[in-house]
Amino acid sequence: MTKTRKIVLAAVAVLILALGGGFYFINKAAIGIPAFYVWKALSSRSHGGQYADINGVRIYYETYGEGPPVLVLHGGTGFIETMHYQISALAKDHLVIAPDSRGHGRSSDGEGPLHYTQMADDMVKLMDLLKVDKADVVGWSDGGNIGLILAMQHPDRVGRVVTSGANFNVAGLSHPPELDADPDGENTAPARDFYKRLAPDPAHWPVFYRKVLTMWSTEPNYTQADLAAIKAPVLVMAGEHDGIKRAHTDALAKAIPAGKEYIVMGASHFAPVEKPDVVNAEIAQFLTAP
Repeated sequence: MTKTRKIVLAAVAVLILALGGGFYFINKAAIGIPAFYVWKALSSRSHGGQYADINGVRIYYETYGEGPPVLVLHGGTGFIETMHYQISALAKDHLVIAPDSRGHGRSSDGEGPLHYTQMADDMVKLMDLLKVDKADVVGWSDGGNIGLILAMQHPDRVGRVVTSGANFNVAGLSHPPELDADPDGENTAPARDFYKRLAPDPAHWPVFYRKVLTMWSTEPNYTQADLAAIKAPVLVMAGEHDGIKRAHTDALAKAIPAGKEYIVMGASHFAPVEKPDVVNAEIAQFLTAP
């Protein structure tokens, strides 16, 4: 090997290491989303995304994998990417259906307020479009609330339900939403910046954000008696330091006849991205249980 060739190969090696190290830190800072994009680009399990006209809005959704269908639902102000750890894990042996809820991500917003029941009906219509008669549901936060509503109002369309950081009424929140919170404040930056990159109308962010705050402050409004009517097996998860009161999570799991509770130790409300291995293992065990 010539001296020049050795120098070129050494330079290439250094460049690869530099790029790899840079990607590692970028990926870590972005909760693994860049690596998810790489996975989607390279994996045969990713089928791409499409739009569906449902209930007066355009719902964006992506599908992955093959097998028993599972509907994966993100939280409030979130988007498909926030569920990427669960999506890639479930896509190994499921048909994963992952939508952006109305007003969120790439989906358009309607004229009126946001309501959990409306978003639940959107999911039923999406299942109709995809000719999916029945699906398991994995939902985080608002996505978990939607999963509970599907189990209550559309029991024939739901198999098993997994929630993380869900609440069945507003009393379950540790801290009530600040309705006068600045949409462009520092605390909103991660969700806001991603919204503005994805949304069909990036300038709609302040309107959308206030709609979400209003929904959080007024909904959901179910009782333990309502939950007692749920026939589906439900895994109720929450972080040890969740933004949902622990007593509320306990009451939620206890009220559902086939309810089971799992607390993710050391995690906050963001358990699905903080402790994905733990969360995914519990989801897999629950969905495949006899």
